[in-house]
Amino acid sequence: MDRLTTPVAFIIFNRPDTTKRVFEAIREAKPEKLYLISDAPRANRPDDIQKVEETRKYVEEHIDWECQVEKNYASENMGCRMRVSSGITWVLSKEDRTIILEDDVLPNQDFFRFCHEMLEYYKNNDRVMMVAGSNLIDDCKIEKQYAFSCFPGVWGWATWARAWKDYDVNIPDWPQYRKKGTLKCVQSGLAYAFLKEHLDQVYEGRKDTWDYQWDFCRYKDRGLGIVPRDNMIENLGLNHEDATNTREKSTQTFTVKNVDFPLVFDVPVKRNIAFDRAYIKKNFGIKRAGTVIKNKVGSLINK
Repeated sequence: MDRLTTPVAFIIFNRPDTTKRVFEAIREAKPEKLYLISDAPRANRPDDIQKVEETRKYVEEHIDWECQVEKNYASENMGCRMRVSSGITWVLSKEDRTIILEDDVLPNQDFFRFCHEMLEYYKNNDRVMMVAGSNLIDDCKIEKQYAFSCFPGVWGWATWARAWKDYDVNIPDWPQYRKKGTLKCVQSGLAYAFLKEHLDQVYEGRKDTWDYQWDFCRYKDRGLGIVPRDNMIENLGLNHEDATNTREKSTQTFTVKNVDFPLVFDVPVKRNIAFDRAYIKKNFGIKRAGTVIKNKVGSLINK
């Protein structure tokens, strides 16, 4: 692919070091349209002022290819929840599809072509709601080039305006779904307990995030995401001092691989149960629950 025609949304904030590395990947892909989304410095963090300014300036000054650039910069700090969600909504009010990268997820070049081709091929299939660039599950080998899952990651991803239109960052209808237990068809047992707890926190405004709401949006509509056989994303934010939602220490490494093109679109649009079971076991199993409980107890002791 000589030139990327799919618009790219780049979400930046106060990390010039990781932003520069991710931007260089975008720069190599040379998208025809680039949407820049940035939050403003936090009021209680004066060091943010220089970092935010440096980050914005670097990106703006290094767009050296023919490109339509649109900027959505907050004048006051909005926080992760509102800045990311409103930024994506803004982009998809102008475009029918987009590739989305945050400032700490580093894609290889195959990621852009993979998303571009998937977005085009499945553009009219309402069951398919997003395309992921990451695959962090080692316990289930995907035989084809991709699979359909309820658990696609948002470390480098893509979606359509038709899928995002029902997204609501405040999830006002969560209580009725919680009462009915409707989402137990997606994940049950301990996994559902995790989901319910996170959605409760989001609904009550105790969690400053946007992505559980996106999960909820897909689950309600029985939506699926495309997960690649091979991971194409390196997360630069893990263990980073300025990380927001990846502050926990991680010893896991994620191998980044290339995709075997051309893509063969021969996968039935249905949930890959084996992959999703492996995902649930890894992220919501007894070992994971023990770690979460240990961390919560530790944080209470240290308060």
